[in-house]
Amino acid sequence: MIEDNFVNRPQRKPDSTVKGRLLKWEDCDYVAFEPQKSKEAPARTVLKEQRGGSYYKNEGEKENSYSLHLNVDGSEKDPAGALLDKAASILKPYLKKEPKLEAKSFLEDSAELKVWHRKKDRQLCAMIVIDSHLPKEQMSGRLFRLSSEINKIIDKSKF
Repeated sequence: MIEDNFVNRPQRKPDSTVKGRLLKWEDCDYVAFEPQKSKEAPARTVLKEQRGGSYYKNEGEKENSYSLHLNVDGSEKDPAGALLDKAASILKPYLKKEPKLEAKSFLEDSAELKVWHRKKDRQLCAMIVIDSHLPKEQMSGRLFRLSSEINKIIDKSKF
């Protein structure tokens, strides 16, 4: 019989690991290991980092680009809305101007409330603006008053 002397594998974690591919061929006993080549990480400049998201500029040889990475909790009731809210809060300082409303005529047009009807999509849209420097009770009261204005518009309009 052939006596094989095997070295026992240590029980602790290895001191280093080498990532790569093990190549095997079926018709022979030849086996080769190709270590993974170290790749230069793309240069990134983080422009803004916030809990749950980051906005950064990718700088490469071919072209430059901007990226936005967002995370929301899996238990979120409206994950798409939460992602949009996070994107808006992260990107707001970098916007050159506030996005424009796509409406030619408004059913209500004031500094606090803009209401318009998208006939093509059959949607009633509203934009409410409330000063965040007010006490919470006043902010809540204004929101209630403006939502009642939207209810009045719904009652008097024919869609």
